[in-house]
Amino acid sequence: MNVFNEAEFRDLCRRLGSEGVIRDVTVRYPTPRYFNRVRHFVRHDRRGEVVFCVIRPNGKVIMTRRDDYPAGIYRIPTGGIGYGEDVADAVFREVREELGLEVRIRAFAGVVRIRFEYRNENIMFCSYIFILDETGGRLMADASDDEISEIREVDLEEFGQLVRALGNIGGKWQDWGKFRYVTSNAVLDYLKHGSI
Repeated sequence: MNVFNEAEFRDLCRRLGSEGVIRDVTVRYPTPRYFNRVRHFVRHDRRGEVVFCVIRPNGKVIMTRRDDYPAGIYRIPTGGIGYGEDVADAVFREVREELGLEVRIRAFAGVVRIRFEYRNENIMFCSYIFILDETGGRLMADASDDEISEIREVDLEEFGQLVRALGNIGGKWQDWGKFRYVTSNAVLDYLKHGSI
């Protein structure tokens, strides 16, 4: 199943004044557990996700974690794009729900089309990368979701350390870490080099 719509992507780029970077990444899994989870999301719940890098007025980036993550693990927040939902609408909705913030789009960095593979099966999942400036709201106090248990504000150096930690997770979190490394590292690449 391919959930990427080129015409929609080009229209989004036009509306947001973006150059329209598309990056393709393949993530291979040795076991079906996480692969099946992604396949379920794509078939029943979401056609992709928005990845939102919120830059606070102090210039630092918001990283998040949940209670069940391994110790010391944080990531860039994300949220699902529903079938029939506009991608830009999804990013504003998700930032309000998860962080309680109002934002403006500084840059639409593009999309990472992730091809998840397990044996001879594959599924495409699209992560739309946004760089945002906080403009209002009260961080976490105005959030309507309770998924996030902790916020960390980081500079670029600390952000890089946390991204590397995602890529090095072992054990039962390893497959999840591979996925979250891809999206968080795309944001890091954009912040450092201006491109995903």
